[in-house]
Amino acid sequence: MNNDECKLCGFLDRYLSGEEELKVVYESEYSLAAHSTKPFAEVHIMILSKKHIPSIFEFTEDDGELVKDIWKAIKVASEEVFALKGGCKLEMYTGKFPTFEALKHFHCHVIYNSTID
Repeated sequence: MNNDECKLCGFLDRYLSGEEELKVVYESEYSLAAHSTKPFAEVHIMILSKKHIPSIFEFTEDDGELVKDIWKAIKVASEEVFALKGGCKLEMYTGKFPTFEALKHFHCHVIYNSTID
């Protein structure tokens, strides 16, 4: 959407143009929550900002509505996973750890694995 070099912006562009089909849980002008196309858990919903924000450290006071909407998306995704499995886990990445966080676009995951407590 906002950064030609960002994999998640490219993913969002493909979804918004109809090239990428997703099982959407929540969508607004600010964020998207959808079941992952590359899940790493039994149930895996990814939440991402539609605005390119490389890391959690780069949100500004002007992003208040975006931040509020992301938390709404997290809540909706958590409710869905909890309804399916009776529990869930939120993973949020800072965007500052280069060897672990290859996607430089703010996102988080609501997941369930039978191996997590």
